[in-house]
Amino acid sequence: MKIKDKKRFIIASAGLAVLVIIIIVVVIVGFNTKNTGTKASDQKQNALATNAQETLTDTAANTENQTSPVAETVASSGAAEEKVSEKVVEGITQVVNKNHSISADFVPDDLVSVDLPSTRDTQLRGVAATALTGLFGAADAAGLELFCCSGYRSYETQSELYAWNVETYGVEGAELVSARPGMSEHQMGLAMDVTSASAGFDLLESFGSLPEGQYIKENAHKYGFIVRYPEGKTNITGYAYEPWHLRYVGVDVATDIYTSGKTMEEYYGVN
Repeated sequence: MKIKDKKRFIIASAGLAVLVIIIIVVVIVGFNTKNTGTKASDQKQNALATNAQETLTDTAANTENQTSPVAETVASSGAAEEKVSEKVVEGITQVVNKNHSISADFVPDDLVSVDLPSTRDTQLRGVAATALTGLFGAADAAGLELFCCSGYRSYETQSELYAWNVETYGVEGAELVSARPGMSEHQMGLAMDVTSASAGFDLLESFGSLPEGQYIKENAHKYGFIVRYPEGKTNITGYAYEPWHLRYVGVDVATDIYTSGKTMEEYYGVN
């Protein structure tokens, strides 16, 4: 080969080699770029899939652990009704005496003023006030006029009354006619002392033998009341005979107690 041709051959070969190298570089770069893009895309998709799975898992967990608003409302309503029911039953039929007291801060939340003939302003729980209105109306229809004398008393009022009785009759005498504070049915708002003009608007044992007292004894249970401290039961109730002291327990219980001739303590089997 001539020198001139040889030179041209070398230059051409070198150019070809350079071109091949460039093509190889371009292919490699393109391949790597494609792989890099694919990996990035795959990573992104994997991340999205992972996030989606975590979201679904969290949602499922929250759904499992949470109660729907409707279910919560129903559950709360049911619990409230159960509590109210327990409160009513326990409150109306609860025995309160020398051995079973109530707290000093207890005040019924449904007290109402009694709109009946009275010797003073007084209150009762709503259900008892309604029942007493029925009893007074029936007595009036029978030609007898009853008067309210003393209904709800606070713990403080009962403390003052008991102290007065101790000062007047001594401890032994006071224990027969007055409850210690926290041991009075009057604080429950379910007891009412009643009287009449024929009794001089006073609270007397003789009230039991008067027409009004007899009517109370024979008919109070029809309206949910019992004569709480009957004659001849002092050894059981701890109090002297009080024909004027009415306690609301509901018609069914009052009728059972009246029919049985028992005191509340005997009826429920408590001291």
